[in-house]
Amino acid sequence: MRTTNRTTIDLDALGGLFPQRVATASELLALGLPSEELALRCRPQGPWQHVLPGILLLARTPPTRAQLVRAALRYGGPQSLLTGVDALQLHGLRALPATGPVQVLVNRALEPAAKVRLTRVRRLPDPVLRRGFLTVPLARAAVDAARALHRRDDLRAVLTEVVRHGGVPVADLRPLARGSEEARQVLSELVDGVRSVPQAWAKAVLDDLPLPPPAWGVPLATPDGRPLGIADAWWNDRALVWQFNTPTPRSDLLTAAGATVLHTTPTRLRQSPTSVAQDLLTAATKATTRPRPRITPTHPFPNNPTTNYQPPP
Repeated sequence: MRTTNRTTIDLDALGGLFPQRVATASELLALGLPSEELALRCRPQGPWQHVLPGILLLARTPPTRAQLVRAALRYGGPQSLLTGVDALQLHGLRALPATGPVQVLVNRALEPAAKVRLTRVRRLPDPVLRRGFLTVPLARAAVDAARALHRRDDLRAVLTEVVRHGGVPVADLRPLARGSEEARQVLSELVDGVRSVPQAWAKAVLDDLPLPPPAWGVPLATPDGRPLGIADAWWNDRALVWQFNTPTPRSDLLTAAGATVLHTTPTRLRQSPTSVAQDLLTAATKATTRPRPRITPTHPFPNNPTTNYQPPP
């Protein structure tokens, strides 16, 4: 308890006044806390700590990710918006964990600071409230997250998730095509219908093989409509099934129906593409040595994605 000439402050209960126990120094001073007391409590081993310049965490434990996000938004100012992977997670997407600096959009000049990545824009997008945090819309969060990534598989994971599960049109990701060859290639995969990271690896294997393009993610059935399973890649002319997204092979019905089925684990697909290519060629040759079985795709064939996006030349 601290008594001043203006009021009595219960310092132990003070954190409850602020979301995630994150406050600005000016807010604490406005409540009547003397600057000397504030400095004392933020010393090493003290009960409070500075997270960013002028932003305090009213606890001595290391900040959680939610507390870092709150601190970054407080540092950015009242009109700042959360973006990047943290915003994607608040939108319900989980392709990548939120690590590293928190990405924030601002519309004013600010000094750079550790733990936060500031991007200044002339006009902020309309905010979206997610679990008490003001975020950018999903498509903008994906674009900003991708710009901060360096590994192609991370780009694939983020962009395929926002398209497949977030419902973002590929055309809305067009800004990524400028200045990033990695992003351009991932967007081209999305235009071709790629909707998972293992599928992108599989497509890379196929690029060097004398096989026609397959349809992707095709449910299969008997002529009378009995489900047989899903082909991650399907060659209709030879009833060839390639499975690599399926965690546990369930190819018994497909095999019994006469399909030629090759199952490849994602790990082997990534680490041994040459031997996987040989396995696929062997399966394709085998599929041509028997009459085509009566197996039917259960959605329009071929599987052509609809999009109005065209990669720039």
